[in-house]
Amino acid sequence: MNITGRRKTKYLVIFATAIVIISGYVLYRVKKHAFLDHQLQTIVHNKTNQLYNLSYDSISVNEVDGDLYIRNLYVKGDTAKLLQMIKSGDTNASKMLLDIYIPLLKVVDFRTASALVAKQMECKQVLISDPQVTIYLFPGQAKARNAKAEQEELYKQILGNFKLIKAENVSVTNTRVVAMDFYTKEVKFRTYNTTIHLSDIAIDSTYNQDTTRTLFCKEIEIQSDKVVLGDKANAAEITKASFDTRSEIVTLEKFEYDAYKNKGFFKSKLEGISLKGISWTGPVENSDLTIGVAALERGELETLSDKKSDKKKTANKKSLILTGWIKTFSLTELKLKSLTFVSKSSGAKKKTYTVKNNSFIIKDLLIDRETLLDESLVNRTKEIDIKNEEINLTSEDQLYNYRFEGLTLNTLSKRITIKSIKILPRLNEADFARKMKVQSDRFDAKFNNIECSRVEFEKLLKGEIVIDNLITSGNSINIFHDLSYPVDTISKQGKRATYPHHLLYDLGFPIKINKVIAKKTYIEYKEKNPASQSSGRVRFSNTSFTIDNVSNQPTKVPGKITMDFTSTFLEKIPVSGSFVLYLDNYKKGRFMVDAEINKSFDATILSQLTQPMSMVKIEKGVVNSFRFNIMADTSISQGSLTITYDDIKVTVLKKKGNEYNKKDVLSFLANILVKNKNKAGPGARTANIVLKPDKYRSFFNFIWKSIFTGLRQTLTIKI
Repeated sequence: MNITGRRKTKYLVIFATAIVIISGYVLYRVKKHAFLDHQLQTIVHNKTNQLYNLSYDSISVNEVDGDLYIRNLYVKGDTAKLLQMIKSGDTNASKMLLDIYIPLLKVVDFRTASALVAKQMECKQVLISDPQVTIYLFPGQAKARNAKAEQEELYKQILGNFKLIKAENVSVTNTRVVAMDFYTKEVKFRTYNTTIHLSDIAIDSTYNQDTTRTLFCKEIEIQSDKVVLGDKANAAEITKASFDTRSEIVTLEKFEYDAYKNKGFFKSKLEGISLKGISWTGPVENSDLTIGVAALERGELETLSDKKSDKKKTANKKSLILTGWIKTFSLTELKLKSLTFVSKSSGAKKKTYTVKNNSFIIKDLLIDRETLLDESLVNRTKEIDIKNEEINLTSEDQLYNYRFEGLTLNTLSKRITIKSIKILPRLNEADFARKMKVQSDRFDAKFNNIECSRVEFEKLLKGEIVIDNLITSGNSINIFHDLSYPVDTISKQGKRATYPHHLLYDLGFPIKINKVIAKKTYIEYKEKNPASQSSGRVRFSNTSFTIDNVSNQPTKVPGKITMDFTSTFLEKIPVSGSFVLYLDNYKKGRFMVDAEINKSFDATILSQLTQPMSMVKIEKGVVNSFRFNIMADTSISQGSLTITYDDIKVTVLKKKGNEYNKKDVLSFLANILVKNKNKAGPGARTANIVLKPDKYRSFFNFIWKSIFTGLRQTLTIKI
């Protein structure tokens, strides 16, 4: 039950209690046979600091059983008097004033003897039907208050000359209540068909020490068909609300709020809300609220952001959570079974992401008036456990969907697991290239079985990713590049090429992962050649790699990201190596690559690359070993390549339609120029690679061209 709900409860109970007191004074005067209309009005007026006036149509009393009936009872607050008290700084000025109309009020079994002899005003039951209540709120009274003294003064004013005011129960049926700011006339809440039951009401000099009571009552039960919070378009609606102090349960059938109607940025619908094990103790305006278990069956939340207006907004100041009546709030457990969250952005580049079937559990939350609404809140809980079925995001350019499936998060174990993360292109290869109109890499990637350990969740809430270890397996990364289209000489004109460490620093948020381990990963770079109208597929299967220090954080000593890998090239050739990305001058993009093959293989395997990509077919030969090493940056690559082989024979091709045909003359010349062997040992030829990158090409293309440069030197043929 939120703060607004608790205020509503307070006002309703105070209203019902006020009726009991008024009724008691009426009976007291009647039974003394000295009751006069002007005397009753004077009593009420004086007992309420001259703030209330009483009127009614008729009073009838059954002298035998002591029942009292009052018809068309009006209790009207004097707003002019209260405003005068507020202006003068009167400490008795109230924060609210009531206007009450009751068509019929019945008091059952008023005990006259106790009132006359023992100064104890008691009755069995108060029944109120169809009342209409207006609550005027007077905010902004910033005077210092002594909560304990106020509580004592309150019960003294209520008791007057009596030692005890007591009623077995009060029932108020079909109530309509409206609460509004007196100054602005803004409606804070209104209720429809509300029923209030108060049991065992007792007000005496010791009530403040009785921790078993809430607002003078042993038991409070409130039910309402509908509660509207707010005014006009800016209103939230609660359906079928109930509160019972005996079972300590608050239930809401449904909660709906559509801020779009008021030019807001979200709408929500929550269903099946229940709060169990509620304990609300202490003075009303300085109380402690405890909830055992809060549960939510279903929820839907949609938000809309405008990037242009968001950029104009200044950073939100950290705010306190508890600023009202509650001194401390504790929650043993919060359970949310299913929440669907949709985020939309407006403007030219519309972006949407969806979180489906999100469930979470929060255990042992404790906050007080010093608690801030920020990332430190995660440390106020013993455990947060989140499970999510699916998160969907769409890229700003509408080219990709990003999908997270099977996410679990636990702050106690500091672990995050994700079944899969998918980068899914929304267009096929041909349509993607056609839409881009220039050469561009198309990505299709899936990362599976992700486990993150020792996650720093407080930093995660601040937008920083700090993880000790990340392990994943069963991944695939597919990259497609179509050379049929012109290079992009506009968007990248004068800009640096994009390398992996550039991407890390361009993320826009800090990241630090000590170690990443990936197993059973498939990597494919596919390039379409316009001459052959075919694509060559550079494939690495069953790849495993370990990356140390994935970071974009500044360090005192020069940092680097290192990756060691093993893989199978073209499904048959085992290869191993390493990457090093240097972070001390990441803008220059300095990196190192080292790769080697130590097992001999049939050279004709390479034809599946050379034929579509270079129009060259390897007819026969054996490759015995391969070693490649370069040091490179955005301006140059320098290194070496050594390949040892035997009996290489090639054919130069041309393509007509779907068929490849041999170019006889060029094939003859090529085989004359190719050195058909390069034996291992001191005399083995080694290519010295010096290559400037094409700033319009990708990182992968730069490495591939560096390898081709070394092969061309070694084989003495341009391929």
